[in-house]
Amino acid sequence: MKLYILFAIFLSMNLFSQPLNDPSDWRGITDQVMGGLSELTIQHDDGVFYMSGNVSTDNNGGFVRLSNRIDINNNDFVGIRFKARGNNEAYEIHVTLKGLKIPPWSYFSQSFDVTNEWQEYEIFFRDLKRSSGYSAASMKAKNIRDLSIAGFGRDFEVDLAIKEISLIAN
Repeated sequence: MKLYILFAIFLSMNLFSQPLNDPSDWRGITDQVMGGLSELTIQHDDGVFYMSGNVSTDNNGGFVRLSNRIDINNNDFVGIRFKARGNNEAYEIHVTLKGLKIPPWSYFSQSFDVTNEWQEYEIFFRDLKRSSGYSAASMKAKNIRDLSIAGFGRDFEVDLAIKEISLIAN
């Protein structure tokens, strides 16, 4: 009976979130793809992603990202949950969409501030803001192409640790 209850609890937890912790699904991207000068090192150890480097706005740059090309086949997910700690800086969640006629540099985002203590964050897709100013209130989860954690928009040192990343289900 106890085993059945534990299994039921585990199953119900998975119905409300989808983990995104496989390091092989994540990649580092910098503005160097467009001639920028930002630098990023990604490490993964014992379930924690470590981002270190710097964001430079020189040469029309200004971003680093830990990115995951996800494949969501339904609209059951409403946001992302994760734990993070870092160097008392602001970082952002970036979401790009597939199949829509928007420029490739267009994205939706929400910022979050980190401290040197682990904190849990929940960022809902409806609260994301489009890079051109529009809200993502009607965005559908199945249209998401990439989900990224980014250092963006200003010159600063990147020092961020992230763990327990998952999609939040309805």
